[in-house]
Amino acid sequence: MYRKAWNLICDSRRIVLISHINPDGDALGSVLSLYPILKDMGKKVTVVNTTAPLPRKYDFLPNYDKIKQTLPAQFDLLISFDCGSFDRLGIEKQDVPLINIDHHITNTRYGDINLIDPDLPSASSVVLQLLHENKISLRRDVATCIYTALAEDTGFFTFDNTDRKAFAIAAELIDAKADPAFIARQLKERNSLAKLRLEALTIEKLQLVYHAMVGYTILNLDDFHKTGALRSDSDACVTLIRSLVTVELAILFIEEAEGYKISLRSKEKIDVAEIALSMGGGGHKRAAGFQTKHKDTQKILNEILKKVDL
Repeated sequence: MYRKAWNLICDSRRIVLISHINPDGDALGSVLSLYPILKDMGKKVTVVNTTAPLPRKYDFLPNYDKIKQTLPAQFDLLISFDCGSFDRLGIEKQDVPLINIDHHITNTRYGDINLIDPDLPSASSVVLQLLHENKISLRRDVATCIYTALAEDTGFFTFDNTDRKAFAIAAELIDAKADPAFIARQLKERNSLAKLRLEALTIEKLQLVYHAMVGYTILNLDDFHKTGALRSDSDACVTLIRSLVTVELAILFIEEAEGYKISLRSKEKIDVAEIALSMGGGGHKRAAGFQTKHKDTQKILNEILKKVDL
């Protein structure tokens, strides 16, 4: 399948690389990792993410400034990265072949070619496998993107998907001149005051139920306005809730123009991917989420708690 995907890439001239809306490090690191390789092959390449503004914390990634918000007028291949379902790309269906690169077990396999490996720790690891299978050598800018994605999606090598394979991939990327200390500084030590205020507000608004084994916070549009935080500044808020010693399940509600985005995190006992999938979302066993147009947060919370056995 990896060879088939590469042959399609080689046969295409105008290629769009796209990642999911509200992108995280794996989404942006993965999509940017393939950009310089395809450019060197003489392809006309456009990197697209429909979110605006993009998370500022990833602006150190090579070719970050090449990301566009809209699709080009003409292209003959679409490649998606780290996206479990087509609707999360934020675009209309296109009359071109689609290669779907991901590692979510809940991926809906919406591509013409699906490179999905839930046993790999990040979508960027699937990109790396694609390069391996087709004998494409690593270079520093590519390794930097793939390592960033890997570090982010393993919680800097603290999540359940951190295994021997994850460390082996990291070692290979470091050998290719990815700089772990530099990447860690960029991601961990450039927080805005607005982001820190939002995280403080997350703790201030925290509610505990089920003998403090479930923690949840509701962040409204006004919370972002009064702190000055961006949507992307909330990326660590749900893991902050999970870090409380008693909490097994962390839930973060983020109000959007139409409804809420709900992020779910667990420690050991709860498969949040199952919960998210049952509510129209997806993700991993310990990190998942879904969106809803419903505005009644208590009703949404009750629906989640019905699926929890604590």
